[in-house]
Amino acid sequence: MTNLSIKIAFRSFLKSKVFYLLNIAGLAIGLAAFILVSLFIDNETSYDKWNKNFDRVYLVERELPNGPSPFTPGKLAAAIKDQCPEVDETGRITTALFQIPFFTKSRRFLIKKWIGADYSISKILGIKPKGFVLNANSSTPAMLLSKETAEVLFPGDSLIQNKSINMMSRSGMAMPIAGIAEDFPGNTNLKFDCIAFSADITSGKDQTYATQIYQTYILVKPSTDIALLSSKIDNIYKRGALADTSQVAKEAIRRSDRPAIYLDPLKNLHLKPHYGSHVNNQIVISLGILAIVILIITAVNFTNLYISQADARSKEVGIKKVNGVVGTHIALQFILEIFFQCLLALVLSFVLVCVTLPYFNKILQTQLLLTGVNAHLIIQLIITLLVLTLLAGTYPAIVMAGFKPIEVLRGSQLAKQGRLSYLPTIVTLLQFTVAITFVITLVIVNQQVTYMKSENPGFTAKQVLYIDNLSLFNDPKKFGPVRDRIKDIPGVKAVTVASNIPGGIMPATHDYLLQGRPYALNTIAVDYEYFETLNIKLAAGQTFNAHNSGDSANALINEAAAQVMNLKGATGIIEGCSGKYRIVGIIKNVKAYGFEEITQPTIYLMKDHCGISKTQIMISVENNRLPAVIKTLNKNWPDINKLDGDNFNYHFLDELYEQLFVKQEQLQAVLVLFSVLAVLIAALGFFSLAAQAIRVRMKETTIRKVLGANTKQLMITLSRPFFYIVLSANCVAWPLAFLVAHGWLETFAYRVHINIYPFLIALITSVVIVVFTVSFQINRAIKFKPTTLLKD
Repeated sequence: MTNLSIKIAFRSFLKSKVFYLLNIAGLAIGLAAFILVSLFIDNETSYDKWNKNFDRVYLVERELPNGPSPFTPGKLAAAIKDQCPEVDETGRITTALFQIPFFTKSRRFLIKKWIGADYSISKILGIKPKGFVLNANSSTPAMLLSKETAEVLFPGDSLIQNKSINMMSRSGMAMPIAGIAEDFPGNTNLKFDCIAFSADITSGKDQTYATQIYQTYILVKPSTDIALLSSKIDNIYKRGALADTSQVAKEAIRRSDRPAIYLDPLKNLHLKPHYGSHVNNQIVISLGILAIVILIITAVNFTNLYISQADARSKEVGIKKVNGVVGTHIALQFILEIFFQCLLALVLSFVLVCVTLPYFNKILQTQLLLTGVNAHLIIQLIITLLVLTLLAGTYPAIVMAGFKPIEVLRGSQLAKQGRLSYLPTIVTLLQFTVAITFVITLVIVNQQVTYMKSENPGFTAKQVLYIDNLSLFNDPKKFGPVRDRIKDIPGVKAVTVASNIPGGIMPATHDYLLQGRPYALNTIAVDYEYFETLNIKLAAGQTFNAHNSGDSANALINEAAAQVMNLKGATGIIEGCSGKYRIVGIIKNVKAYGFEEITQPTIYLMKDHCGISKTQIMISVENNRLPAVIKTLNKNWPDINKLDGDNFNYHFLDELYEQLFVKQEQLQAVLVLFSVLAVLIAALGFFSLAAQAIRVRMKETTIRKVLGANTKQLMITLSRPFFYIVLSANCVAWPLAFLVAHGWLETFAYRVHINIYPFLIALITSVVIVVFTVSFQINRAIKFKPTTLLKD
């Protein structure tokens, strides 16, 4: 590229700087979006990949009639290890259902996630202590703190081995600390504040097959046939259940005609868990597709806008060719110009990424970081720059180098090359199709999120407190005095305690028998005033009553359970968890765990024999009385709850329940971001198309003006093709958006119905975009002086 070519390129840039700056800015925005999404996808797909056993670890899950469960009986792990030679190791995990306070002499830390695990889990999931090695054959328990927990409890102290902490209270159970767990090398699904290893976490506990509270992991040998292994473990589980003392477990297996076991690989547990939500995977796939589409459209937009300025440089090409410059040199010159523009766009995109990354992290609740400059990153950037230059620059360089000197002197090259009018039109049509699809999908997602947040879930979470509590109130007589003291506080309407709260940890599933038929039911242990505290409505029968001494042998079920069991009323004797219960009431279905899954068949027990502990205290408070009630509770808690007086931690139930919608709100925020981006790119595409089309029709426009056409007539004539494009884009986008939105809505058990409003909003939006982007170009053409153009 000679000095003369550089001067000509620079002067051309100054002459049409608005177009060039718009082009570079559009490309930079597309690149920035692509980089941000690439960072997010890389982060989301990296979970547990650092584990050397990544491809050999599986979670053993159960298949229930109403869906999968990650919980298995404690006996199963040992049986798998003994009977499956293709399994190298098995291990179990159990998680505390409540928060545990740890105390030192001067500090207190609330452990939000406490995990108990077999020693073998350290090998399977790659957990290592800092400074020493765990002895997997040890019979002595070993407790490891996370780095964050250790820094709070022992600030500035890196040597905490064999130091003690007190659990539950300042004078509670003294526990020795084995050390600190090393930070994982990367992202992981296993997060904990404290993990306690032991040789057998089931030691001394009920080990029937009806008690399924453990997560069982297995480490298989390389090249294992997973389908065959799954079938073997299924047979092991069924034989164990049939040999179990629990009649319920036996009957459930006898009547089952499908596999009861599923092996879920570790690589699926974050994005595509068999038993959980796939929203993360939906976001990753959606963002990946959107980022690629936006980058391609942005690159094509860049090409179109560059070509729209080709006429301004046609004489330059013609003169160079007359003077002997070959077409390949001219093409190379334009590619080099585009290379420098792409380089400038790439630099600008990194500036945009640095500025927007904190907001992007906030939207998706991640901690994405731009890594430091290294050889790998530099190579990636060089490859990206070269590929982008070839994609965006090859076609316009060939087109502009193909101008013929003789034709240049006769007039507009763009007007004579009809093929140029079709490609930009098709690309702009595609751009608007994508933008309209985004807008329609965004409106429908917004409707669904609004529906979930405004629809009555079957209970009232507002004005309800729940308190972290370590005391076990399984006996109603034990909780009675606590309830009475709390209800004496002015403003308190109802008080209860239960094993589970809406939006919290999912209740355990247990097998029950009704008239000899087995049913898997979610089991929640409750106390008096549970349904009154949450304002859950009764469909039939009666609720538990403090004046009824026989309620310990009674049970309530929800409508879903009644439907599954084909019960017409609140009647029947149901057997399970080593007990028999009389069904006395049926309650309305409650969407306690969101709108994605259908309400599961559930049984509510005052006194269960499944080992479920009632610890979750809930308090319903009158409007505008919350601050006063909280103040009184905080002051008097040591006297109210003498078993757990050292700890008073309260939360708002409505805030907990709203956490169920976070992922959908993230998807909504992402769609807002990309919809705006798609609309901007579509507007830029229309701007470039209008610039090119109006330039081609300048002589036609001036002749029409000379012949007496007024402004309104010219406006209609010049803008009509663009409205045809918008209407065509809507015709293509509407069925596409419907399919996308319908597929997404199918992931919800409770959802809105698609109506016409999102499509009308998209149509109006697209028309407004055309009016604003095209009118500027048309206005320039209409105001252009005829003598200036016709003299040539």
